[in-house]
Amino acid sequence: MGFLKNLVTFGAQGRIDRKLEELDELKEEYEMLYSRMERRREEVNQRLQHVIRTKVKAVKSLKQIQKVSKNIKGKDRDFVYSKIGNEYEAVDFRHIDQTISAGKIAMSATKGLSAGVGTALGAWALVSTLGSASTGAAIAGLSGVAATNATLAWFGGGALAAGGGGVMAGTTVLGGIVAIPALAIFGVFNHLSANKKIAEIEREMRKIVNYLDEMEANLLKLELIEERSEEIINSVEKATSIFEHEMKKTLHELNPIPLLSRLIRLIRKYIFRKNYYTQADVARIGYIGGLATELATLIDTPVFDED
Repeated sequence: MGFLKNLVTFGAQGRIDRKLEELDELKEEYEMLYSRMERRREEVNQRLQHVIRTKVKAVKSLKQIQKVSKNIKGKDRDFVYSKIGNEYEAVDFRHIDQTISAGKIAMSATKGLSAGVGTALGAWALVSTLGSASTGAAIAGLSGVAATNATLAWFGGGALAAGGGGVMAGTTVLGGIVAIPALAIFGVFNHLSANKKIAEIEREMRKIVNYLDEMEANLLKLELIEERSEEIINSVEKATSIFEHEMKKTLHELNPIPLLSRLIRLIRKYIFRKNYYTQADVARIGYIGGLATELATLIDTPVFDED
């Protein structure tokens, strides 16, 4: 029957059939690549969730530094240094406090919500923690209530309470991954001439080829996102483990007999009008403060840039 139809149409039907076979092969390739892309998207999403959980744990650990830093007030903080090899580096308590504050705000804003990439927690953990306030001033340069308010505004302000904030991270993630539609069923209109049918099939094939290119690009982006996420997870987990171990040791060195050690410092401060901490104490705090600054920097490292 097919031979007869091809004969009657002087080979036109054969040309159409061959083109349709090419289309079917292309569609099969599309469906396989589409399934692969969706699997990778889900895998990468799980890795991003891991980034969020890792940073949340790190912030909770980092908060321990406030047990010692709270007694170093104002300008005195600028004189605490961490020795790096033969060099001394200022401990950035301001940065540490802002990282802790941003994490706490994001966790509070996302309370009761899933820690997905589209939540406030996702925005904090996956994009850039210390962005710019509405005034244009860097949030990193603010402190206290101003820093808190600017951070809240950056996350999306009041909308967070209704569960609608934190869109920035989700938008950033999705913006870098081109949306590819599931392939629609393609049909050729019988009333068209053979040449028109073939032209129509070829147009559809070109669209599919473009989608294939976009999916390949998506897969590359997903690969890079996963690699970046893995690097951040490993770095933050290692730094958190080191910090927790050293923080525990530092607290014991500063307060071998907790109540007595604190009492002696209070007497130094209020009776003898001396600094709360001795020079030896400050050296210990400088060491753990240096580790805390490094951990804060890693926590602030984004998977996605704001732009």
